Amino acid sequence: MSKKTVRIKVRKEKLNLPRSIHRIFPNVKTAVDAAQPIEIAVAAKDCKDATRLNPSECALAKAAKRELRADGVIIGMSTSYVIRGDQAIRFSTPASVQREIVSFDRHQDFAPGDYYLTPKAPSMRLGKTGGKNKGSNHKSRRKIHHSARVRLLPKGVE
Repeated sequence: MSKKTVRIKVRKEKLNLPRSIHRIFPNVKTAVDAAQPIEIAVAAKDCKDATRLNPSECALAKAAKRELRADGVIIGMSTSYVIRGDQAIRFSTPASVQREIVSFDRHQDFAPGDYYLTPKAPSMRLGKTGGKNKGSNHKSRRKIHHSARVRLLPKGVE
């Protein structure tokens, strides 16, 4: 059985990496957005060997690292990264994967099967400002609910 390298199509624009990713993989210098979805087959062995609450050691991360021959993989609740050399390729984490992450982080139960990581929407790509109100005088902040006992990527320096 020959092993071939899986190519992941990426967008050309490179930007600096978010600090949270740099903490986990300090050798990574840049991040790019993925241009196409990727399919990852999670096996029962990946589920058995995985670690709860660890975005780089969960069942999907282990399967992606194995299948994509990546240096590392980070599976977050909304964003996932495939690390190759000094570059991180950024994907969106779909709702189906988010539900499995919650199940795994709480009960160490990740169902084997085929999962997808999808490219970010055009409005969510790196370098886009989005629809944020620049110069707004509105000082109140809404409270954000974070699910309990579910992974969070480490925050950057504040």
